[in-house]
Amino acid sequence: MTHIRLGTWSLLLLLASLHGLLMAALLWRTRDNRAANRVLAALLIVMVLKITPYTIGYAGVYDAFQWLTFAPFYWDLAIGPCVWLYARQLSIAGLPRGWAWHFMPAALQGTYYALQFIRPLPDKLAFNAAVHHPWVLPAETAAVQLSVLLYLVLAYRSFRGYQHWLEQHSAAREEWRLRWLQRFIVAMLAWSLLRLGFAIADRVVGGLGYFREFPMYVALAALVYYLGLEGWRHARDARPRIGDAGTGPAASDASVDTPPAAQSARPPRDWAALGARIEAAIIEGSWWREPTLDLDELARRVGSNTNYVSRALNEGLGLSFSALINRMRVEDAQRRLVGGDDILDIGLSVGFGSKATFNRVFRASTGCTPSEWRRTRRPDS
Repeated sequence: MTHIRLGTWSLLLLLASLHGLLMAALLWRTRDNRAANRVLAALLIVMVLKITPYTIGYAGVYDAFQWLTFAPFYWDLAIGPCVWLYARQLSIAGLPRGWAWHFMPAALQGTYYALQFIRPLPDKLAFNAAVHHPWVLPAETAAVQLSVLLYLVLAYRSFRGYQHWLEQHSAAREEWRLRWLQRFIVAMLAWSLLRLGFAIADRVVGGLGYFREFPMYVALAALVYYLGLEGWRHARDARPRIGDAGTGPAASDASVDTPPAAQSARPPRDWAALGARIEAAIIEGSWWREPTLDLDELARRVGSNTNYVSRALNEGLGLSFSALINRMRVEDAQRRLVGGDDILDIGLSVGFGSKATFNRVFRASTGCTPSEWRRTRRPDS
């Protein structure tokens, strides 16, 4: 009888799987950002299931219990939709219409393995040799590869779209760059290409076997660790999202320079003049010092809508909402840095949400950090 031994390879994958399941349970129970966190929990579970056949295979479980052949651990076609839907839910309130249909291929994949799993062992072994390995497995591998690549593109488009929306609607873009999500998407792409390389090598060599594929599953285990930790760390972030209350167009289609009686016959707009008036209103009210100021609130205060205000800033001033507000914050901080106030207090008082954001925006604008800028103006500091 074959003995089951939990060696180093199996233990390494098992620890990653336990970590993934723990993070999935915690994310599923988190009330904040519920939709996004539950999609992430599902993604972690699917990735753990993907690792499991190798975890138990390296331990000799399949050799000891051959009836586990075709055990329904394979739901790979859900990986891509989960990555895309998670990236989307981080930026947009509400699930997209028909989102469940994206998981239909994964449901068919899981059903296929479940139906094969319940067959008698001799039939399973014969089916695997005659049909599954030579025909189904290559088609399945190609479908998974194509699915992951397609949904990674969609996920990245969601990420980029959110960054553009933040640039136009919020002065807190620097706080919500989601660099960790961008790194995960890139890492998933790298893993997908690694998986493709192993699949090609498997066909060329004629079967790599479990042990030669170990690096691919170590990489997947590392992704589970990374995504679980970063997902949990940001699970309760109160980030602005497209479609949340207060992020739609302002009350009317009127602008600050057009009286209601003139709406039916609108002359070409002087976006530069309108932008200058909006900028003057922000300066007069010192609104840039408010950390929660966004495009919708600005439009409400000047009696316009977000489309007009955005065009006035972009076309009239040549600046996005985020760029304009952050420029004012940096200029205000520069005036205060010649004094002796604490640098962090200055950053918070001009509207930045954290010291890291203050430093990043200030450096991007001036080429140096606030402390470096102060030293050049106050050599005795």
